[in-house]
Amino acid sequence: MKKNTSNNLEIKVLDKGSHIPLYLQLANQLIGQMRSGALKPGDRLPSEHELTERLNVSRITARQAIETLLEKGLIYREQGRGTFMAEMKMHGIRGFTSFTEDMRSRGLVPGSRIIKMELVHVEEKLQQDLKVASNDLVIHLVRLRLADGEPVAFQVTYLPYKICPGLENEDLSDRSLFQVLRDKYYVYPVWTEAVVRALTPTPEEAELLRIGLDEPVLAVNGVTYTESFDVVEVVRTVYLGNAISLYMGRQRLG
Repeated sequence: MKKNTSNNLEIKVLDKGSHIPLYLQLANQLIGQMRSGALKPGDRLPSEHELTERLNVSRITARQAIETLLEKGLIYREQGRGTFMAEMKMHGIRGFTSFTEDMRSRGLVPGSRIIKMELVHVEEKLQQDLKVASNDLVIHLVRLRLADGEPVAFQVTYLPYKICPGLENEDLSDRSLFQVLRDKYYVYPVWTEAVVRALTPTPEEAELLRIGLDEPVLAVNGVTYTESFDVVEVVRTVYLGNAISLYMGRQRLG
């Protein structure tokens, strides 16, 4: 039995001063409602008219948000009845807990030293991984990750600027990147696909991590996605050999 949840959803007022298009803000909020369980398979979504009235946005904005979710297969339409939440499909992607979650689970205080945060254009391979065009801006973030103030990992992250414009102005020294993406940009990292290799560090990595060039490290190269498999980040993290334990299997980052 389908349930009408149109009036039960908590949708925040859209930020008309943001660089993120209004329709995308709205679509991402609805995806967030799906992830939180506020919207379940079979639930009816608000109509274009209801969204227009509740959020004081144009009909075009509401329509584009709905069309975005339709294209991703997250919702479906029934003629004369409305638009409903679809069953979410599980994909066999290997997942890992985030750095912040892992450190907190150990009773440690996570932190970061920001080495670099800049806007760049990237080479073709990274363009393909990030699913961006050659002229699209990308955020290049380099951090030394800390646990109780001590270095445990060196991390290089690339994010499509279009999903988080202005992120380069945020202070991430003691904040979770994923939390900022969720709270400010309504971008919800859910899945990660990664390859782990045991290596020796580069001179830069060894210096920052305060280890010798012959000491082993774990290098994790990964891509993080939203529920609908839009790319959130391409990231390389080099961990001290004794600093992390990895769980391999199907797992949500949420």
